[in-house]
Amino acid sequence: MKWILMALFLVVLQFWTHEQVLNLEMETVVYHRIVNAMFLASQDAVEDVVPSSTANGQPIFNQTEADQTFRETLANNLGLDPNTLQPVPNSTFHVAPQIVDEEFYDWSNAIFPYHYVNSAYGINETLDAPSMVVVVQFTMPSYAANVQPFTVIVPVVQSYAS
Repeated sequence: MKWILMALFLVVLQFWTHEQVLNLEMETVVYHRIVNAMFLASQDAVEDVVPSSTANGQPIFNQTEADQTFRETLANNLGLDPNTLQPVPNSTFHVAPQIVDEEFYDWSNAIFPYHYVNSAYGINETLDAPSMVVVVQFTMPSYAANVQPFTVIVPVVQSYAS
């Protein structure tokens, strides 16, 4: 009888371990999707500059358009509604991400090189060109019943390339 219980215990342990490993792998995939989507969204957003400002080589961001471009690209890459960032049906996410911080540094408010430090998010960079700093909080979905969803904060710094 003890061997049957031992075998049953090992089978349960195997399934539990498999579920945990699968959950970890899925979280890793989702995290990489987030990082890639943040990079692409910020890359698209920094191209939204006031056209007349590029003539003298000192581009200034159109912040309203850059914010909208960032949201649209992020939404398109992560299965979110572009206006509200709410997850669409069949999205990986169940909770809308929150843009925690969004800052623009261009020739209207900085002289380059500009040293940017935000210790709350672990950012310490020298900006050599007009740049956008965005910090977004995501709630990571869980694929295992006994693992609660958790939040991650993803910062990105992207510079304008002429």
